[in-house]
Amino acid sequence: MNISSVIVHIKDENLMDDVLNSLSKMSECEVVAHENLKIVALISVENFEHELETFKAMERIEGVAGVAMVYSYQEDLEGDLERLKASGKLSEVLTNEDMHAKDIVYSGSIHHKVK
Repeated sequence: MNISSVIVHIKDENLMDDVLNSLSKMSECEVVAHENLKIVALISVENFEHELETFKAMERIEGVAGVAMVYSYQEDLEGDLERLKASGKLSEVLTNEDMHAKDIVYSGSIHHKVK
């Protein structure tokens, strides 16, 4: 069992109800509070991969500017990590303990998130 808390940042006050409605339809998500342009929610899922899928689904909701993980608890962290490594879905940046931060090259873009 994985339990996480997240803060969902909303792009515009007028989109709050739509985002709350979308989150309420997610069985693994419970909205705890909301104020201004922020929603506090809990994610309860069986494993890390499902947690990650839920997090990404929240980010894709229309009106969401971003989702920030605040707390995460994994009952079977070692098992989850082994399954994730075996799946090949993890970047070497996350799996190579000998890699130095200076050797990491970021080639993405955050311009779609920043206005």
